[in-house]
Amino acid sequence: MKSLLLLVLISICWADHPSDNHTLDHGRVIHIQAENGPHLLVEAEQAKVFSHRGGNVTLPCKFFRDPMAFGSGTHKIRIKWTKLTSDYLKEVDVFVSMGYHKKAYGGYQGRVFLKGGSDNDASLVITDLTLEDYGKYKCEVIEGLEDDTAVVSLDLQGVVFPYFPRLGRYNLNFHEAQQACLNQDAVIASFDQLYDAWRGGLDWCNAGWLSDGSVQYPITKPREPCGGQNTVRFAGFPDKKHKLYGVYCFRAYN
Repeated sequence: MKSLLLLVLISICWADHPSDNHTLDHGRVIHIQAENGPHLLVEAEQAKVFSHRGGNVTLPCKFFRDPMAFGSGTHKIRIKWTKLTSDYLKEVDVFVSMGYHKKAYGGYQGRVFLKGGSDNDASLVITDLTLEDYGKYKCEVIEGLEDDTAVVSLDLQGVVFPYFPRLGRYNLNFHEAQQACLNQDAVIASFDQLYDAWRGGLDWCNAGWLSDGSVQYPITKPREPCGGQNTVRFAGFPDKKHKLYGVYCFRAYN
């Protein structure tokens, strides 16, 4: 019995004092360092640039890389320019560049190229500007898994004017309104163009189509039949095929 008790005490002491070979270091701390911030940054020095029809313009865009980031400099830089549609639902390819490979798309062929003022310059030059070139452009720079974008607006100098057919003020669906402006050597005005015209004093108490598919009209002389407020009145996004209105056109200066 004494031998059994002695054996139990020895086992307890052994459990309370394990050997150094089995000691776990519970004080060890594992540091996990998070990598904060982007390794690729794209910026546009100007959010909006101005030009005129037939002229040339540079859409500014530069990119900055973190030289200490893992993999930086090991991938080819891909630069892609697209144009945002007026409703911002789609992007139209304009120009792509990666190394010696460059490609322009659609009506931009032969009219666009990268400025290339420095190694980090992704600015796009557009020549022989047309009415259709007006709008917002996106500059996207891609390096491996990193990418970033910047948006630049191209504004053409010109005039906004309301157009209504002889049959009456509300006789055009959206597609007919587009053609009506083209027949006037113009395009459907954007909201920004109508807004600028309103700020310049345009007052017209008739609703008309805009390029984003909305129907609006500018009021600078408040009166009850026109809403009674000094503002650009919003009439909604009607059915483009069946609803009939006038249209606001934009004609650029040469």
